[in-house]
Amino acid sequence: MRIMRIANFLKRLLELNWLFFSVLFNFKLTGPVRLRIFFEQAGGAFVKLGQILALRQDFLPLPYIAELLNLRNKSLEAMPEEIEKVFLEETGRSIKDFFLEFNPQPVASGSISQVYCAKLPDGAEVAVKIQRPKIKEIFETDFILICFFTGVFDFFRLFSNRWLSEIIPEFVSWTRRDLDFTNEAKNAASLYEHSKYHLQTVIPKQYLKLTTPRVLIQEFIIDGIFANDILMKKITEEQLIEKDINCGELVNYLLKDQMRQYFIDGFFHADPHPANLIFLPGNKLVYLNFGIVGEAMKQDDRLLFLRAFYGMAKKDVDFLSRNFFEFGQKVFREEIDFFLQADLRKKEAVDKIIGKIKEIIFNDFRKKMEEIMNPWFEAIDKTNTPFLKIMRLADEYSVPFPREMILFFRSLSILDTLALQLSPDFDMIKALNLFFDDYPLEKAEELIKKGVHEKEAGDKIIPMTDVDWEFFKETSVIQKEKILAAKERMMNLILYYADKHEEIRSMIKSLK
Repeated sequence: MRIMRIANFLKRLLELNWLFFSVLFNFKLTGPVRLRIFFEQAGGAFVKLGQILALRQDFLPLPYIAELLNLRNKSLEAMPEEIEKVFLEETGRSIKDFFLEFNPQPVASGSISQVYCAKLPDGAEVAVKIQRPKIKEIFETDFILICFFTGVFDFFRLFSNRWLSEIIPEFVSWTRRDLDFTNEAKNAASLYEHSKYHLQTVIPKQYLKLTTPRVLIQEFIIDGIFANDILMKKITEEQLIEKDINCGELVNYLLKDQMRQYFIDGFFHADPHPANLIFLPGNKLVYLNFGIVGEAMKQDDRLLFLRAFYGMAKKDVDFLSRNFFEFGQKVFREEIDFFLQADLRKKEAVDKIIGKIKEIIFNDFRKKMEEIMNPWFEAIDKTNTPFLKIMRLADEYSVPFPREMILFFRSLSILDTLALQLSPDFDMIKALNLFFDDYPLEKAEELIKKGVHEKEAGDKIIPMTDVDWEFFKETSVIQKEKILAAKERMMNLILYYADKHEEIRSMIKSLK
């Protein structure tokens, strides 16, 4: 068995090396297209990695992100007898004995599974998601290869701004969890109950008692249109009108609903890929695939970011900047204290230094925020989403965003790109204001403080931001290095302002 695993590993390594160089030296293709084709043809876990990278606008340039959003699974369909075997192993029953009807032609095919339409004995139409045979073994081999390639890429620093090792441990952890369909089913079942409060949002009913780690059974959505099919021009404008589907209204609702999920409910669908969204007649929105669910930040931090988004919606750069900066002050204070090593006797002097530096830095921060937001407010370039630039600005000022907020920003960036593709007239500012029309700032703040919505689902949700022990061990060293780097940046920042401002320099000298 061990020899077989080694043989499979070496075979896969040779295949990927050949594919890498054949794509690399195809000079007829652009860089973004080469990357997409590599992931598509590599298959297995590499398709999933490409989809994760499509969420990482803080890692790849925007042209690469846009191309990876078009990533398609190119895996061959598994043979019917192979799918039958998986189903039998999982349920102990054959497909023909389990279902009243079962269409052997898959309605969808992905890197991990294939989806079929069937009928239960009670006549209910269901979607049956069955894992590909031996996919877990294939993915584990790919995980090893991905980690190997990560070491090579990071050694030669092929990505100048980021380390691949920042992404891969969480990718491996999330994908391993995604291979267990019971996690997805539990998330969807919990959100299904909660979606009853929001009639325009549809979550498929889950059959938890029939679901296993490799077989998921859920309600089959009838008469819907995949957002992906609209993007691929498989659906005409006439067909949309016939079904009473207005893409302009739906993309506005999609953004508004994402805001509602994050800020009010405390959990959100973190993978709004066009293949995971279905539009129904009457402008209803269906979410599929709940393997990636994000959890909102704690309430105090969420309130600050809610106010920042309110400033964005109202085109108030000062209000936007102050609330982003207020969050950063917590980190700023910790780093200042570390740098100055102040004792209680020097606390008053330290507070004065902090206040002065904050005043200077905030003015700089606000000017740079204006440079980011004003062109966007004026709609000079709708495709130039500000979320990536805001994250980079925060990083520049040594204010690391929580993983939960970064994940939400990525989701919004994906939605912004998707919305513009579905409806060129989409206006993010208008969509944000639709959210605040439903949830005025004071009302939203009150709901966040009460936390009623998130308490209803919180104990049942398995968020993407939960990590297992293996992931914790793999990322602990990286996290320590990032903290040390943040402290070094903060020291340099303080020294910079001390050099530019005599008042700060004198105040620091007085502490010695």
